[in-house]
Amino acid sequence: MDPKNEKYQQKIVYARPSLWAPFYAVGMIARIQGHVPTGLLENALRKLQILHPPLASRVRLEKDGTAWLTTDGVGGFLLEVRSRTSAEDWVKTTLEQEKLPFNFSRGPLARFILLQGDQSSDLVAVVPHVICDAISIIQVMWTAVALLNDPDRLVEQPSPPPAVTWQNMPHSVFDNLLIRGLVRVLNRAWRDSRVVLHQDEYEELNQRYWACHQNGSLAFGLSPAKTSDLAARCKQHGISITGALIAAFLLAQSEIRPATKDRRGISIAVSIRDRLVESPGSAVGVYASSLELSKRPRLDVSFWELARLSHAWIHKELNNRARILMPMVLEEVDPLIADRLVVAVSTGQWSREVAVMNYFIKFRGGLRALDVSNIGRIDLDKSGTPWLLEDLFTFPPLVPGGGLALNVLTVNGHMNILLKFRQNELGDADAARIRDRALIYLSGE
Repeated sequence: MDPKNEKYQQKIVYARPSLWAPFYAVGMIARIQGHVPTGLLENALRKLQILHPPLASRVRLEKDGTAWLTTDGVGGFLLEVRSRTSAEDWVKTTLEQEKLPFNFSRGPLARFILLQGDQSSDLVAVVPHVICDAISIIQVMWTAVALLNDPDRLVEQPSPPPAVTWQNMPHSVFDNLLIRGLVRVLNRAWRDSRVVLHQDEYEELNQRYWACHQNGSLAFGLSPAKTSDLAARCKQHGISITGALIAAFLLAQSEIRPATKDRRGISIAVSIRDRLVESPGSAVGVYASSLELSKRPRLDVSFWELARLSHAWIHKELNNRARILMPMVLEEVDPLIADRLVVAVSTGQWSREVAVMNYFIKFRGGLRALDVSNIGRIDLDKSGTPWLLEDLFTFPPLVPGGGLALNVLTVNGHMNILLKFRQNELGDADAARIRDRALIYLSGE
């Protein structure tokens, strides 16, 4: 390993407004066959921080709020080791970890916990969303296990990937012209609304937020046979699996908790990796946009009709270039103004001027019913490596104002689903009833 690879610097452009958000952690769990040795994993993590330097960075702030990732002066990852007592230990661990503030000022930004068992071990990674999306963290975990199986592998630090901006994607000068103009006006007009946040203010904000919020999550899934059957039925109806997932959980949510019919927003995560002019390759970063539906489809229809309507909306919006680019345009809000919005979202204390800003740029997902991320299908190598990667599980953030967060990842033919909810709004019992009802729709029972 070359010592010159130890220093890395990259400007945070896309997702900068979410830097200080206390609710914006993402997680990934890699289930590894066997009792993973601590020393061998620590060796793998030392190489992982070279291959994926954003994870091993700290944040350097400038006076105007510009933020940079740098590895200068940052130590190695600290691996926490715990005993694994059940297959669901990782759920409790991730709920616990998302409440802990990240050390942005000192780094490293990624946290790793090894739940060590005799038959299987779970490696848990928790990272601030500002530097990593779901596909990126899947690549991180796959690389970590590959390094575990190849302890003598030499690695080199890659060059920083290209910045993610709407200008770095196919676009027209007319795309989101009105919104871009509005952002420029807001940046000039609301100069007095700037708030400078640092590590101390962020930790206080984090404490205030989690004193008032308690998330819950349920991990479940479909067997390979049921996953295959769902895919076949979706193909027969000419729709995507994502359309079926939206329909199943919207109907289940409205049946178990009728009051949620007032929640109309739906958000769908969309990868933009293949839309960038220059591919990021295997780089860690935020390469995702979102599609926002402010008025959800009718619920007084059949499951398959609702799935068809959801599918049609998704594919219409996927072909709307301006809608894909819009989140990147909104990221151009002055970072210090965005930080004030983060404070308002996190504390629920909305001054009149901040509320006006939110009205235009929709920073707060006020009446959202469902956040959906269907990451896709992954087939893991089943060869006879010493430390076999058996499964992967995802852990999404749940933003204030949202209803349910649904993350789906299909691994080796079986669908892993994580349903995240606010316990003070829903509770474990009703969340379980929503899960069971949605599974009935998805299984065709």
